[in-house]
Amino acid sequence: MENKINIEEIMAQIKREIEEKGLTADMLSFEDVPYKKPVQIETDGAASLLAADESLAYVNAHHFVQPYKPLSGNPIKVFFKKVIRKLMKFYVEPVVFEQNSFNASVTNVLNVMKNNAESCQDDDMTDGLLSRLETLELSQKELRGRIDSLERENAVLREELGKQEMS
Repeated sequence: MENKINIEEIMAQIKREIEEKGLTADMLSFEDVPYKKPVQIETDGAASLLAADESLAYVNAHHFVQPYKPLSGNPIKVFFKKVIRKLMKFYVEPVVFEQNSFNASVTNVLNVMKNNAESCQDDDMTDGLLSRLETLELSQKELRGRIDSLERENAVLREELGKQEMS
């Protein structure tokens, strides 16, 4: 059984639906609709630093939270909202101030971490770390060889000692 897809027929059906609904090309398109990009987690260090710039800029700009939003609309509702604000001030403001303090601290730490990560991307520093790692690996290999030879020598000496004790 063959399932053939007829693209021309599908396109004709879509065009008929567009005409039936009265849609035109000057109407709102997908590009005109505002939306937030989803957060994407990348595993590559350099790519994640570039992606983090936008988020860090947002955090830097919006880390301070206002305790109250501006009131507008019906004057009676605004009056009652102001009264409620006055009554709740003792509870809301300390929480908001603590949150602002925390947000400022976290923003500061994120900026320091970003700066450190950018400075660690220097090729000179990376080359220096790689050469040091190579030196450490070579010295570790040499030490393992010395340990192996000492263990063999120790085994031979124990064997000779065992023979002398037996005789």
